[in-house]
Amino acid sequence: MKKIYFAFVVLLMTASAFSQGVTTSSMQGSVADQSGEALFGANIVATHTPSGSLYGAISNEDGRFYLPNIRVGGPYTVKVTYVGFQDRTFEGIVLGLGQSYNLKVVLSEGMELEEVVVTSTRGNVIDPDRTGASINLSRDKIDALPTINRSIEDFTRLTPQSNGSSFAGTSSRFNNYTIDGNIYNNNFGLGSGQFAGGSPISLDAIEEVQVNLAPMDVRLAGFTGASVNAITKSGTNEFKGSVYYLFRNDQMVGDRLRNLKLDPGTSQNDIKGITIGGPIIKDKLFFFVSYEEEAAALPSFQRVASRPGLSPDGLIVSRVPASDLDFIQESMRNLYGYETGPYENYPFASEQTRFNARLDYNLNQNNKFSLRYNRYNASNDVRINNNSNRFLPTRYRNTRRQGIEAVTFANANYTNDRLVESVVGEWNSKVSDNMSNQLNIGYTAIRDPKRGVPGGQAFPFIEVLEPDPSGNLLYYTALGNELFTVGNLLENNVFNVTNNFSIYSGKHTYTIGANLELMTFKNAFNPVFNGFYRFTSRDSFVETVINQTPGALPDAFAKSFALDGSTTPPVDETNFGQFGVYFQDEYQLSDDLKLTAGLRIDMPFYTTDIPRNTLLDDLNKTFVDGNGDSFTPDVSQFPKVRPLWSPRIGANWDVNGEGKTQVRGGTGIFSGRIPFVWMSNQVNGSGVVRGGIGFEGDEVAAEFGPNYVFNPDVTFGNPANPDQTLSNELNLSDRNFRLPQTWRTNIGVDHQLPWGIMGTVDFIYSREISAVNVYNPVLREADGVLAGPDARPYWDGGYSNDADFRNVFLLTNSERTPYSHSLATTLSKQFDNGFYGSISYVTSRAYDLGATGGSQAGSLWSAVVQEDRNDPELGFSGSNQPNRFIANFNYQKDGTTIGVFWEGGENGRYSYTYSGNFGDNADRLFYVPNDAAELNFEEFTLDGNLVTAQNQINTLNNYIEQDEYLSGIRGEVSERNGAVLPWVNRYDLRITQDIELTKNEKNTIQLSMDFLNVGNMFNSDWGVPQFATQENILSYRGRNAANEPIYRLNTQSGTSDFPRESSIQSASLASTWRLQVGIRYLFN
Repeated sequence: MKKIYFAFVVLLMTASAFSQGVTTSSMQGSVADQSGEALFGANIVATHTPSGSLYGAISNEDGRFYLPNIRVGGPYTVKVTYVGFQDRTFEGIVLGLGQSYNLKVVLSEGMELEEVVVTSTRGNVIDPDRTGASINLSRDKIDALPTINRSIEDFTRLTPQSNGSSFAGTSSRFNNYTIDGNIYNNNFGLGSGQFAGGSPISLDAIEEVQVNLAPMDVRLAGFTGASVNAITKSGTNEFKGSVYYLFRNDQMVGDRLRNLKLDPGTSQNDIKGITIGGPIIKDKLFFFVSYEEEAAALPSFQRVASRPGLSPDGLIVSRVPASDLDFIQESMRNLYGYETGPYENYPFASEQTRFNARLDYNLNQNNKFSLRYNRYNASNDVRINNNSNRFLPTRYRNTRRQGIEAVTFANANYTNDRLVESVVGEWNSKVSDNMSNQLNIGYTAIRDPKRGVPGGQAFPFIEVLEPDPSGNLLYYTALGNELFTVGNLLENNVFNVTNNFSIYSGKHTYTIGANLELMTFKNAFNPVFNGFYRFTSRDSFVETVINQTPGALPDAFAKSFALDGSTTPPVDETNFGQFGVYFQDEYQLSDDLKLTAGLRIDMPFYTTDIPRNTLLDDLNKTFVDGNGDSFTPDVSQFPKVRPLWSPRIGANWDVNGEGKTQVRGGTGIFSGRIPFVWMSNQVNGSGVVRGGIGFEGDEVAAEFGPNYVFNPDVTFGNPANPDQTLSNELNLSDRNFRLPQTWRTNIGVDHQLPWGIMGTVDFIYSREISAVNVYNPVLREADGVLAGPDARPYWDGGYSNDADFRNVFLLTNSERTPYSHSLATTLSKQFDNGFYGSISYVTSRAYDLGATGGSQAGSLWSAVVQEDRNDPELGFSGSNQPNRFIANFNYQKDGTTIGVFWEGGENGRYSYTYSGNFGDNADRLFYVPNDAAELNFEEFTLDGNLVTAQNQINTLNNYIEQDEYLSGIRGEVSERNGAVLPWVNRYDLRITQDIELTKNEKNTIQLSMDFLNVGNMFNSDWGVPQFATQENILSYRGRNAANEPIYRLNTQSGTSDFPRESSIQSASLASTWRLQVGIRYLFN
């Protein structure tokens, strides 16, 4: 049935017209005589001066004309002619990406030519097509903004509602990125990169970037966060090019954060590239090519091991002694011939190449073609995973392998190789005077990641934890093959076709469109394939692994394996498709009022065939979902095809008809995608091609026996009959699962204030219709409720109610509806002397379920909860920044550019939780006592001194009192991400100077300097972010005879000091100032 449906969609695609991202601009307007009478049949010709590209139109019976799908940029010359009237010419019109320029033409009788010079701002906020919050970043703005990373995300931060790569409080995983109309997302969702492969296109190949948060245009889809759309450069009638070199090293980075001295180590980053573009046939055929290489060797970790003269400080000196690490390193070499790699002061390498080639062809005035090819190749070193595991019930969420409490070995990290190739073609045609068409076809092949093991030796992953002075288990060290690296690769092929057919009838513009996306994923994800060993003390690790004492055991063991008995990691395939159709009417009610209404229907479908799990079927299992309905687990079943309806309506009103005050807005539904690793989890965890086992505590002794001796054989633990071994975890999807949808409303006003200042206000309200959630049907009823003021449940002896499965993760939708709202205000002005300035402020709140992180199904099962992991409360989104100021000032004149970017706001949000396990392995949110004396504390010894219960009560009371958030919610349970980090201000600076080599400006040398966090260079106290000193204030130690919880007060991670203040300064080199210098040769 799936194959029949798939064939039907392909047939439909070939028979009808099929864009996800806008790639062009447009002009529209009216032609009338001096009495206001519409002129029917006036001839309008627009010429893109740099390329000679022509676009023509005839005014209709209402005097209106439309020039759709025209080239971005300019300047344009527009000539309007009508028999018996004076010709009129408009010059200097520059168009932004997605901009619709409105031209009101009044012709006078007579035969003289009248010329008008128009000063047009590219991407002007006064735009009749603009309904929702959006921003356009032209090439001039890109060139004036400071950047070192040279990624598009360095520029989208000019969006007031942004926070890193998130927008309006929505997780970055729900954005949609397109380049030249082609889907360019991190579709599978591994890592934090937004674009396919990370940063696939050179910044020097980008012409313009557009960010849309609430477009009421139904052509824009595939997101519930933001649509980030970029187009690449095209050639013109003039040969132009550049050769450039950018450089930074360890002498161009700060080494001090307040009073903390850092070691920048030895580092270097080199970027070199070339661009060239021009005509192949004048006015007809153009090319543009760019090539860039980047190589870097950067510090890996700032942390160092403790040693005489270096005591643990919770910032850069770890509690782990160098002597211990030297002992482990030497023992592994002598006993097993295994090289752990160094444990400190080693670099991370990165190499990247970017190639982009584009052709643009003007067949005639009515048909324009473009073709673009992009290739991105990269290899880089990546840090070890923080605290995830697989097939085990216990995850230590309060500690990180990358944290200051631990020091891990270099070969426990991994390498990542990536290859991205993309080709996209577009055909813009004018079918007749009142019809046009845009066809966009793209294909992208992504090989990301292909992971590698540093050193190349096969060795099981071993992690060691050691209690801190409070008795709290924290990571200590780790070595061996990173637990998710062996047998981990991904291939993602994306094919998308979009067609928009427009009809211009009177005051209406009708758009009929369709879009088809086909994605295939070939994924080899074989966690802990070479084995996983956990030791909860250094001594037990030494006794088992180094001393090889018979009967000495790990505290936990996990292993995945191929069900066919092979030692080669198996590969999964997942296929996804979506077919969308839409209709839209843009109604120009008057010259000053435009209404837009449209309906989009997307049909997601899954064409993956998974065999049934016969071992599972033989058990005749039934589970109960979150709605109380029973279901039989079937790993071969994906969600049903369910249409996603996205109606939208918007309006734009030029209040006085003078282009000085614009009221705009709209409301509608936006349908997005998920990171498809969430769906691939079902294939990966189906128990059909691979299995997994895990043992903890007494289970290890029962499995390994009394005479066990450690052996690093990576096949150890594989079952004797793997095809008859059922994995202890199961991943399923709800048959009624729906992709995320959000209802979003935007109201905005743009007003020309005195002195040429443009003021903009945007209010956005969003509420999710189908929020993604994971439900675990084997989570059993709690064994009881804690006595005392914090009466929440607890579990004894594990949380699963099923003898066969430790976890069953069901991908479903929540009944709760996350929401967000934001209010943004912007003031901007372009001065005549080359100076531009803008300043924005946004206040926002965003609430979600906390189920947006991670890639494994277990990571999606909400852990930071007040009570029930299967019914998580709404809490603050981790992407929400309550207050944000940004300002951008630049000066461009006579070859000099000075650009300044300022950003100020809270440094983020965090949650107060407990360490310790209440039985459900949750990251339980902290109950804030009215007085710490309400709680029971366990005495313990710290550095030889007894810490009494009263000591802990006093310290906790003092801590709560100084914490603005906790002191305001005494007697309540804290909220997820309820605490806010202190404000931080950062200033970035860019300076470029052009040096003319010839008088005709044909040859130019440009020198550049980019400073990030430049204030920190002048004062080490400036621009230093703060982070939470200790998110887990208390450690749960069990219950007393009265069934009341017992706690210990935790020390600051990696030290013997109790936290006294809520935040602690950063100790990262990334927080210091940085400089990059460059030289560029420009020719034309």
